[in-house]
Amino acid sequence: MRGPGYGYSGRLSNQFPTMTVQRFHDETIDQYSYLITDGGEAVAVDPTRRIKPYLDYLAENKLRLRAIVMTHCPGAFASGWAELREVTGADMVGATTYHFHGEGQFVKAGRATMIEFGEGCHIQTQLTPGYTADSISLLAMNADGNVEGIFTGNTLLQDGAGYPLPRPEDKNPLHNERTYAKESYESIYGIIRGFDQRATVYAGFGEEAHFSKMGDATHGRFNLTEAQDESPVFDKKIKNADQFADWLTEDYPFVPAYVYGCLEGNQEGYHRWERAMSPFRHLLTGMHKDDMQPVGDDDATTATMPKTTPTVTTERVVEAHGNVVILEEETAPAINPAPAAPPVALPLGTNTWLIDTRPADDFKAGHPRNAINIQAKGEFALWLGAMVKPGEELYVIVDSEEAAYQTAQSIAKIGYDRQVTGATQWVGDLAELMETPLDLEDFREHHIGKYTVVDVRPETPAIEDTRFYGAINIPVWTLRDRWKEVPQDRPIVVHCGGGYQSAIGASLLRKNLKGKVPVYDLGEHIKDFKASR
Repeated sequence: MRGPGYGYSGRLSNQFPTMTVQRFHDETIDQYSYLITDGGEAVAVDPTRRIKPYLDYLAENKLRLRAIVMTHCPGAFASGWAELREVTGADMVGATTYHFHGEGQFVKAGRATMIEFGEGCHIQTQLTPGYTADSISLLAMNADGNVEGIFTGNTLLQDGAGYPLPRPEDKNPLHNERTYAKESYESIYGIIRGFDQRATVYAGFGEEAHFSKMGDATHGRFNLTEAQDESPVFDKKIKNADQFADWLTEDYPFVPAYVYGCLEGNQEGYHRWERAMSPFRHLLTGMHKDDMQPVGDDDATTATMPKTTPTVTTERVVEAHGNVVILEEETAPAINPAPAAPPVALPLGTNTWLIDTRPADDFKAGHPRNAINIQAKGEFALWLGAMVKPGEELYVIVDSEEAAYQTAQSIAKIGYDRQVTGATQWVGDLAELMETPLDLEDFREHHIGKYTVVDVRPETPAIEDTRFYGAINIPVWTLRDRWKEVPQDRPIVVHCGGGYQSAIGASLLRKNLKGKVPVYDLGEHIKDFKASR
């Protein structure tokens, strides 16, 4: 996951006789969603939380949304299917049950379920479990019955495949990620490989997505002939499901806590985007404030409603910067800095996470007591969702309007917006603690014996790239439960591979140890220390 971003990734060159595929890229989670269009109608595939880009595209192109299809119930992100269905009245299609009321119907996807749209085009579903139990692949078929596009979600990716998500509903103690990886093998080799070899494959995630196992892909389209020639998924050394499971699970990533919340929340659907952004409303102005307006409150959404003729188009987008849509220069509204928030009563108890999103150096110069430093610039959504569990309250500190906007979006995209009890912009009066800098020369000479070194990286890099002899390895996402394993008889120095995770780990230890021993974040200085073996 990267910093927040969302926008058109450009109309794809595969513009069939009448059918067109428009791709949308959410950079926060490196996820792709699509609108498949034909004859004035569209089908949405795997919409992310913020639905305005879809509505804008539908309105600009005078399209009616016919159906919303989920290739799986997402665990890696919070989907906006519920709001999109509420606004448009489109049918909902998936292999798991999605709960909603009002217009539209739910269609349970099975083997060869057909969704008609446009002028004789169809979407056909195929059951391809593995990534999740309810994973499906989609075949976009033109009026002649030819397959023009294949949508594989996170089952088959360009130059790779998706790591299987956990399945809390599976109570069989013998089942694990290897079991599900074998399912992926059967789906890829037994079903997907049999699809039209020339049809374009549109995957649901890129290589920076947490649950993607990919090479150096370019996020481009591919076809099955190319995949079987180049992708490690079809390596000739893989002869059976067990060997495929060995390959797919050998570097299986940790599972952030938020995934379990998304697996549950996506079935019920999340509330509207403007409500998700509301805890940050007082910090936003200008265009950022406009983004919080209800999407169904103007005529621009008329084009998405069933059986209507659109008459309104939106302003032309010339650039997307993060989640900020940059309009033509003469029509772009001025962006003013948000006024500094007044001092507030910050939560000091143990029941609310106080998340300070400022850069690590600013945090060290002064921060509130009990604050955890998860920096907005970086993989904020992933690490917030790794440290904070679903349902736990959090209060957020930001250093600017832009940071507030990006942070609010990241929180909403993992479904944690309901947990935000408040947010404020940093002012100096909030500083309660200032950190004494680590004496780097003393640490370099005497780190063995004089300091306790905590390596918060995952186990594999900690073993393969040990920087300090005798360091204790506690991955940062486990530190909230394992912090008592750290000896408290000498100063503690926390490090990772680049400085982001160590800022989290050091602040968490500092909060829990309450000044019993000094805790230092080695930060980016880790780059000055070579591996000890």
